[in-house]
Amino acid sequence: MQARTLLPAAIVVVSALLACKQGNKAEQESQPGANPLAPPASPTSSDVTFQRLVPKSGARATITRKTTSKFTLQGKTYRETSTFEGKYTVKYSDEHRITKADVEVKDLHSTSQEGTAAEKKTVSPLSGSTYTITRYDDGKLGATDTGGTKVPDATLKLIRDEFKTMFEKNNDGAFLPDRPVKLEEKFMPSNDAMLKLFGSKDDGKTTFDGAEFILKKSTGSTAAFDASVTMTQNLGNSMRLRVKFKGTLDFAPHGTWATAADLKGPMALLDGKGDEKGTGDLTFAFTQTFE
Repeated sequence: MQARTLLPAAIVVVSALLACKQGNKAEQESQPGANPLAPPASPTSSDVTFQRLVPKSGARATITRKTTSKFTLQGKTYRETSTFEGKYTVKYSDEHRITKADVEVKDLHSTSQEGTAAEKKTVSPLSGSTYTITRYDDGKLGATDTGGTKVPDATLKLIRDEFKTMFEKNNDGAFLPDRPVKLEEKFMPSNDAMLKLFGSKDDGKTTFDGAEFILKKSTGSTAAFDASVTMTQNLGNSMRLRVKFKGTLDFAPHGTWATAADLKGPMALLDGKGDEKGTGDLTFAFTQTFE
């Protein structure tokens, strides 16, 4: 198994947290609002109540994401970085999810390096463009460019791969209870809840173990958790990729969206006996800022 295929396997799962996973039937235009995450006035206690909402028409947000990995296999070190910066403006939403939005892709590129070879940079065809993306009643996405012309099939596939979860029901707070949460309260989310949080397919290949989230701070507009979790991916041929993350994860209680993440930790390639065949580190940083 080549590291060229191992590294994206971890990156694909982790970088799915970008996705402003907002929460199919008839589209309804909501009333515009300035900041959809504005908290209710003056909370009355230190407890945090998470209210699940869908951004309304006119809501705008900026997203940044950066995933960095370094992995050593068979004596060679592989480095890879994936960067995204963009903005979106909600045009329509229903009671469950965003159904139409303008998405500006300011920057989407990756860099890679094998050993001491020259670094290679790959820029996505989406980078530098703006699209109007629509989720239809059958759940499929369509897109047009700024001139209103339907994008080519190849471009649409890239858009679907990158932004599909943005038009699905928001599962960022899948592990949170439907009651006020106390400071220092600890949660140990199930594997199912973690799959939803990270936007991973429940295909039996990815599992999350030992997940712990502790609410450490609340400012009214932000609830900050200390987080730790072990992610394991089955790569086939009795090989597994394991990543142990630690860091912080912030949510907006009024909306229950992830607004920031800073996660990092070691990763290891394990054979069927549990012996390490390769080691490295993975770092993930994410922000979602509403205007």
